Amino acid sequence: MEINLLFFLTIVPAVILFGIAKSGLGGSIALISIPLMTIAMPLTTALGIMLPILIFSDFIATYKYRKEFDLQTLKLIVPFAAIGIFVGSLSFSYFSEELLKFLIGLMGFLFAGHYFFLKKDKEAKSEKSFLKGGICSTIAGFTSFCVHAGGTPTSIYLLPLRMRKEIYVGTRIIFFTFVNLIKLPLYINLSMTNYDTFKQSLILFPAAFIGILIGYRFLRTIEEKLFYNILYALIFVTSSKLIFDFL
Repeated sequence: MEINLLFFLTIVPAVILFGIAKSGLGGSIALISIPLMTIAMPLTTALGIMLPILIFSDFIATYKYRKEFDLQTLKLIVPFAAIGIFVGSLSFSYFSEELLKFLIGLMGFLFAGHYFFLKKDKEAKSEKSFLKGGICSTIAGFTSFCVHAGGTPTSIYLLPLRMRKEIYVGTRIIFFTFVNLIKLPLYINLSMTNYDTFKQSLILFPAAFIGILIGYRFLRTIEEKLFYNILYALIFVTSSKLIFDFL
């Protein structure tokens, strides 16, 4: 990894965005991160470098939210995510990044579009659903393994539950801590994460930490209704961009 102008224009902003997402502001904000990194390096290298950074960030975020999460929800979504991860590890080479991004974008666009244009009572809570939770978390595990983009499928299940802001963030953070730890041995087995990529991860971690601090500062001051509206808006904008890029 050569440190030059392209490095500061693509890789550093991508890692900062992942850090902001890890603070709980919403995984969809980082959908552009892997495409940014692939301007400067191959996809598998970008994925391998980012995974340890995500795990380091998860540990920091988990400590902060260690008492604020929904255990019942985690018991449902973590096992199904593991299924998706293993399916992703077996079928990784059969799916292009562009197709996966398009499918994520289509899901997010329909989900956020329904919220903004069709849903009348935007603060109404949905009931927990074994079927919806299982499907969304399986997809999240699959897309997280393939392109570190499990945020939107996870949001499709968690956001309508309208948890308290801190509980939503903590549940999401602990979920992805498990997801990324499950992915690690599979990435190592596929030689996507190795000694060389790990050294590069260490170099880039301070950028992720900056992103985490930015996200935490923002979360402390934002009102809960606005918090949810911002998350839906981020999903709508980033999903629209993914669809546009594919077309």
